[in-house]
Amino acid sequence: MDINWVMITALATLLNGLALLVSALLILRQLRQEDRQQFVSATAGMFRTWMDDDFQKAVQWVLYGLQEQTWNDFVSAHRNDYGERAFAQVGAYFNRIGYMVTHHLIGSEDELLLDIVAGSAISVWQKIEPLVLEARLTENTMMFNDFQAMLPECFECYVPEPRQ
Repeated sequence: MDINWVMITALATLLNGLALLVSALLILRQLRQEDRQQFVSATAGMFRTWMDDDFQKAVQWVLYGLQEQTWNDFVSAHRNDYGERAFAQVGAYFNRIGYMVTHHLIGSEDELLLDIVAGSAISVWQKIEPLVLEARLTENTMMFNDFQAMLPECFECYVPEPRQ
């Protein structure tokens, strides 16, 4: 019996190619799962904070309790009281999300996160923008930069209904 080495080599090459293809597909699947896991890990704390009653009270205070129109008036009225803490807590929260979104640190799921927070982010930014811009001139030149940087993406995924 003669051994057909050409056929055996071709078969071995075919099997090697199939093994390589299967390995590549398994790696791609694992990377997709890691991407999903990264999103869950990265956002779990954010969702806990979002659902926290104290955080929601802080958001409500910023949206409806904050009356000052200038940074100096804000500092005079709220330095070292609840207003300053609420302002910092809410701004820092959205700034952290902004950092993660603008630097694509949560993978391809940025839009899912923005779908959830975009409306609130826009409302909060519209309320605090004059204060932040003024504070950047006197206290912190980088205050909430990443929050502001993510706003164009928020507007892309969130279009509020017209008020009637």
